[in-house]
Amino acid sequence: MIACLLLLGMLAAPAAWAQTTPDPEQQRRLAEQKLKLVEMLVNSPAAQASGASKDAEVAGLIERSRELLKQARESLAAQRYPEAAQALDEALRGVSKANSRNSGGLADSVQKQRLQEMSEQVTTYRASLAELAKSQSSAQAVLQRVDALADESRKLAAAGRMGDANKKMAEAYKLEVEEISRLRAGQEVVMSLKFATPADEYAYEQKRFSSNEILVSMMIGEGRAEGDKRRMVDGFLKEAGRFKAEAIDQSINNNFKEAVALMEKAVAQLNRALQSMGVPVF
Repeated sequence: MIACLLLLGMLAAPAAWAQTTPDPEQQRRLAEQKLKLVEMLVNSPAAQASGASKDAEVAGLIERSRELLKQARESLAAQRYPEAAQALDEALRGVSKANSRNSGGLADSVQKQRLQEMSEQVTTYRASLAELAKSQSSAQAVLQRVDALADESRKLAAAGRMGDANKKMAEAYKLEVEEISRLRAGQEVVMSLKFATPADEYAYEQKRFSSNEILVSMMIGEGRAEGDKRRMVDGFLKEAGRFKAEAIDQSINNNFKEAVALMEKAVAQLNRALQSMGVPVF
């Protein structure tokens, strides 16, 4: 199977998903999907590490998210779907903020997995940079900077500094994303990736989602989502989480083609969040 990733300077405007009020059955389904996502995040190794953090605010955010999750279950049982959704939205923001602040305290195994996934993304996009470098000197300079950051990341990992290693690899990925978009301004670029099975493609889309999710956290941490813009970013993140939750449901039933399509939609929402913060993505 060949998945063509269109690298565009800008994506289409967000769909009008917020313009209509869902009926009670839709509200129930959406709330249940959010519930699965928040349950997964709250029970993740990252959240467990945050909950055990010495930072009282970080630990408090996780505890509050767990309380909100309990409230959401009770509201769902009582068919108070908007109330459940509101609690889940707050829980999602809380656990995301806690994990972002406590990223340096994640379990070593989680840090290693993040680094591996980010490294794969850097390698994938490096091929495009290398192609550009054949004809553009500016691309050659970018390629050297990317390689230097990636090498530094690997050295940090070898020294056991996994948190710092992840930050350096994320910087390399961010640099690639921004510079490829700049160098290809006004052009459409297609990268063809071959997968043996739909399950393999689904695994790749999961990794791509994770890498862009880290990039979103970096941009928020840099203060690019202040005020009203943060509400917009949170809206995109909520939709990304909804599509990912639906993809997980499909993958559990071995419907990997459907799961891939949903993950592509989830990644598109993360891209819109990044674009709203001034990061050109593809």
